[in-house]
Amino acid sequence: MAYEFRLDENGFLTAGAILEQPTLVIDELVVPEWGGGKIRLKMLSAKERDDFESSMVKVTRGGRQQLNNENFRARLVQLAAVDGEGKQLFTKHDIKTLGDLPAAGLQRVFNKINEMSAFSEDDLKEIEGDFDDARTDDSSSD
Repeated sequence: MAYEFRLDENGFLTAGAILEQPTLVIDELVVPEWGGGKIRLKMLSAKERDDFESSMVKVTRGGRQQLNNENFRARLVQLAAVDGEGKQLFTKHDIKTLGDLPAAGLQRVFNKINEMSAFSEDDLKEIEGDFDDARTDDSSSD
C-alpha cells in the first residue's frame, strides 16, 4: 500500500503534499503458523523506526553502550501490530509472550514489518557493527 502524492506543475512535491499524508498505513498478513488467521500491521513512522533503533542500545551502569537485541523481533511486532482502529494490538507486557511463540510465525510477521517500514538486514548489521567497532576500540586501548 503506497501513498498517493500530489505534484506541482513541474513534477515536484510541495511541503503541503508531503505533510498532509496520512500517518497510518495498514496492511494485512496471513500467518499460517498462527492458525492461518490474519494480522494487521502498520508501517512505522520515521520517529517510530528511530525509537525502535534507539531501543537496540542500552547503557550500562558504567555508561558504556551495549547492543540490546533481546526479543527484538517481538518488540518490533508489538510496535507494529494493530487492531481494526489502528491501535496497538499488544502492550509492552506482551513482548515476552510474543518472544516465546514459535520462531517461524514471528519471523514471518517481522519480515513483513521490515518490508513495510524499509528495514533491511543491512540496517541491523550496521547497528551490530557499530558495537563490534566499539568493542575493538575498547580492547585496543587497554
